[in-house]
Amino acid sequence: MKLVKAKIYGFGKWVDQEFDFQQDYQVIFGSNEAGKTTLLNFIKSVLFGFASARGDNKYLQYKPKTSSQYGGELVFKADDNSSWTIRRVDGKGDGELTLFHDEQQVPESLLKEIIGSFTKDDFEHTHVFDDKNIFSIYGLDENQLETEIMSVGAVGSKEWLATADQMTTSAENIYKRRGQKQPLIAKLKERDDLIEQKSEFENQQVAYQKVKNQAKQTQIEFDNNAEFLKQVSEQENILRNLDKKWERFEELEKNKQPVGNNAQISNEDWEKFLTDNQELSTLQETTTTNRVTQLNNVEKQMLVNYRANQRRMDYIRNQKFELQNLQFHRDDMKSKLLKVDTQVDQLFQNNPQLSEDMRPLSSEELDQINPQQRVKTNSLPLLICGIAAILAVVTGNPLKVIFAIVAIGCGGWYFYQSRNLKSNQNLANYDFLKQKGYQSLNRENIVNIQSTVIQLANYRSTQNSLSDGIKAIEVDLNKWHDILLELNILDKSYKKDNYNEQIEKYFTRLDQIKARADLNEQSQSETQEITDNRNQRLQEINAEISQIVDKYQLVSVERFVQMHTAQIKNQKVINQIKQDKAFLGDDLKRLQQYSNHDELIEDLQQVVTRKEALTDKNNELSRQIGSLKEQMQQVLDNTQYQRVVDQLAQNKIDIIEYYDEWLSKTLASKWIREMLNIATENRYPKMMQKATQYFALLTNNNYVKIDFHDNDIAVFSQSKNRFDVHELSQATTVQLYISLRLAFVTEIADLIKLPILIDDAFVDFDISRTENVFELIQRIAKDNQVIYVTANEPSSLPQDHILKLKGEA
Repeated sequence: MKLVKAKIYGFGKWVDQEFDFQQDYQVIFGSNEAGKTTLLNFIKSVLFGFASARGDNKYLQYKPKTSSQYGGELVFKADDNSSWTIRRVDGKGDGELTLFHDEQQVPESLLKEIIGSFTKDDFEHTHVFDDKNIFSIYGLDENQLETEIMSVGAVGSKEWLATADQMTTSAENIYKRRGQKQPLIAKLKERDDLIEQKSEFENQQVAYQKVKNQAKQTQIEFDNNAEFLKQVSEQENILRNLDKKWERFEELEKNKQPVGNNAQISNEDWEKFLTDNQELSTLQETTTTNRVTQLNNVEKQMLVNYRANQRRMDYIRNQKFELQNLQFHRDDMKSKLLKVDTQVDQLFQNNPQLSEDMRPLSSEELDQINPQQRVKTNSLPLLICGIAAILAVVTGNPLKVIFAIVAIGCGGWYFYQSRNLKSNQNLANYDFLKQKGYQSLNRENIVNIQSTVIQLANYRSTQNSLSDGIKAIEVDLNKWHDILLELNILDKSYKKDNYNEQIEKYFTRLDQIKARADLNEQSQSETQEITDNRNQRLQEINAEISQIVDKYQLVSVERFVQMHTAQIKNQKVINQIKQDKAFLGDDLKRLQQYSNHDELIEDLQQVVTRKEALTDKNNELSRQIGSLKEQMQQVLDNTQYQRVVDQLAQNKIDIIEYYDEWLSKTLASKWIREMLNIATENRYPKMMQKATQYFALLTNNNYVKIDFHDNDIAVFSQSKNRFDVHELSQATTVQLYISLRLAFVTEIADLIKLPILIDDAFVDFDISRTENVFELIQRIAKDNQVIYVTANEPSSLPQDHILKLKGEA
């Protein structure tokens, strides 16, 4: 985004002003109080909102004193040459925002297309250079300077680095290597003294030491037993939880199907896989010895039947999916027929006057029962009669006689038509109404119900078509049934119509019989050859199966089978599986280790028995420890000794608390620094490369490298001398800071392309450094727009890039 225009309604000293900006760099020159800083603040305010009236922020509002308008517009040109206009005027909060894209208003949320996820603080910390943040560098000590420069790599990291430093300082106040006064060190020394005092008391009596050793050994045994008891208790809790979930696990095992695969296995691939897999199983189960199981009579009869009807059976095997399609179409038409039946019932329910024998009327029949047109036609003779009567009165003979005859004739004709019309209006005179079922309805109801009668006729036509289709398919299915019975593929007692399943079972068994029969026909001398051929065929089949499985990018045959099974499962089963797995969670693997519920209950009972034994032993050991401690008190009943023991216990608690606090702060500081390193490591190499180039330019190639190592910052001169950042002069330090910030801004240009604003930030630079700054600005401006305001007019820049402001208004 490049800022091309600023239109100010009212902001500070600027009222009804427009400014055009170059898209690479724009230098704004003017004396003090000319409004340079006000113009930059206007840009920031329109982008991110006006300052609030609270505290010192009220001085940054720039509300005009000579105008009632407050705010203005910024016009940006995007990379695609489209135009974005941001308008912000006085309103609640940070102002009333309106956004336009190519002069069409768009939602305010699209402002992120210009400012991204940046806040006003982010923008000022990265894209704004003024004397405030430049001069602040001069007042920093060594650590603060390093923190300030290192924070350039990530927006907002300065505060995090300061927090990390605070954490490190706080941790060192608790414990510091070679420290003396830190509280954790003092407690450690105190513990050594107390242990020494306790040892002196314990060595006073041999009996005490003997009891102590016995108590120690008992305590160890107690601790070990307690650990075992803890493990057994945890195991008991796990098993009881598994017992509660067993019923749900059984449901999952019954419905167990893989979930989700968008790829669809074709019927050809699946049929090929089944054939190969069946052949593979048959070959794997078939031995190469001569002692092959002989076929029984039923199997022999099946083989004879197949060889006698091989052509027809092979046709059935290849065409079984046609049978499946017939069943599918029949079920589909039954479903559609049921739906139409429901619609017919609903039609009769919504129209009580509708009857089954009603048929639609033709347009001619409707015209016959509709008298309106005839009434209009019948009025013509009456009109002629009236006119003729008038003419007969006003004219003389012989016309008077002629008009009288015409009037009498037309009048007679009118009365004749009227009588016929009344006769025709009687609906009982229309036989077709009775034939088509309308004898009980009046004229209006007959006309109104026509659309419903037509709809009923369409439904009946659809019902007849579906019924005929179902009957035709049933005829085909019966033919299939007769053929399957004739070929003994179906048993006569089989009453269902799932012929595919029976065909699959029959041919599976037939393939096994054929394989065994083929093996029986081989001679002893051919055994080795059969083995070689079988192994070769196994490899071919495995290759074919692998090719099919790889086609669907699956890792195993099991996944292929699961994927096909998932295709034919309905969504209800899949959802149930998801719910069961979510309920079982990590316990699913544990439950799968048991073949039945009895095994789980048996393990649970064993664990309960083990827990009871360990609990009893724990209680006994606890009683022994108590007795031994009582003996120790009797052997060495010394209040001073007890006081040392109590002090040691308290000392241990204090050490743990100090250690936890020290460790948490140390780890927090380390975590903050590591997270900041991770957050910036992808952009850091490119940023450092640019920063090095910028730094070399600003320093006339006196420094050619910037190095970050172990949280330290150093630069290298052209003669390869290394300088820590605090060894640099103030001006060189500022140049390093500017190089890093500009490198960061250019590196994140793919995320945010806002103009870089420079507010006379280099007034302390000498002529050489200032010229270097302008050269750097021109280089950066090739990809990033720069707006630079200054009170010193540059002499080396083109005039079309310099905007001169007048003095104080």
